[in-house]
Amino acid sequence: MDTVGDRLRIPWPGGAKKVPLDVAAALCCVFFTIFLGSFSWTLTIVTYSFILPSLMLVIHQSIKNTVVTQNAQIYKRDKSLLKKNPRSRFYFSWLIVSLISLLFIYYTQVIAELKINALENFAFMSLVCVSCACMYLVRATTCPGFESKSKEGSEESEIFESGAWRICGECQQQVPRQASHCYKCDTCFLLRDHHCVWLDTCISCVNDRWFVTGLTFGLMALCYGAQLSLTTACHPKLVDVYFTTILVPHICTNAFMNWRYSLSASAACYSIFLAVFVSVALVQQVVCMLWGVRLREFRYRHSQSRSGGCSVKQPFENCFRFWWRS
Repeated sequence: MDTVGDRLRIPWPGGAKKVPLDVAAALCCVFFTIFLGSFSWTLTIVTYSFILPSLMLVIHQSIKNTVVTQNAQIYKRDKSLLKKNPRSRFYFSWLIVSLISLLFIYYTQVIAELKINALENFAFMSLVCVSCACMYLVRATTCPGFESKSKEGSEESEIFESGAWRICGECQQQVPRQASHCYKCDTCFLLRDHHCVWLDTCISCVNDRWFVTGLTFGLMALCYGAQLSLTTACHPKLVDVYFTTILVPHICTNAFMNWRYSLSASAACYSIFLAVFVSVALVQQVVCMLWGVRLREFRYRHSQSRSGGCSVKQPFENCFRFWWRS
């Protein structure tokens, strides 16, 4: 693996550039699955229900074993880290490559059929742009959320525990009592929710609202893009839903009659696969928002509740405090 990683280079002015092995794995994973799922409905179902999850699991275990081997002393000292996901550029690269690949297929294969009007395209791209902007702000606004009271460069240690401050056992810095240490970022964050491996950043009180907003618009963009692609590759049908009508795919027997339709159908199924991940993350955030806890607290203490339980009024108060806190 070291030899492959060293030989994996691309021509570049001034000298060949080395491509990280985890980034190359993300590229191969996305291109391989979309191409494999464009042959028939049977291969599409097998690819996105078995092959792609298995491939990602194998890559995840390989990354975890590599990280554990390179940091053997750290993992030997704290074995609880073995249960956590390692930090790698593969997850973020996989997300970016997936987004670029889906948009490329959408504009070169789906739009080329001239079945999508300007208003539908504008609505879809608006959802995509808002989601990408929110996810960019999640990474751009990441910060500890507090200023440490300890004075750097002083000869005598002025780090002490008092009141709302404590000493972090990992970074040995004075931090608020509501702050927690992230082993991947090696930084303490105030009201830390979790470390998102797909964005390669920590979610805390500083950027959690951007994160939830990005998940919401991202889920809508993936579902709407899948609907536009499938109604283009398949024969659509109008269905009455409450006070409106929507276009849904009806007959998909000819979805793989040519490469344009097959790539559109495969990309749509890939969008549905991504939408499952996004919906799970969004449901987790909504549940934690209604209960007024952080995701890491909910995972370890989900069986415990506050005194008196959760009243009907309390979830609305928690939701209000989440969105309109100072």
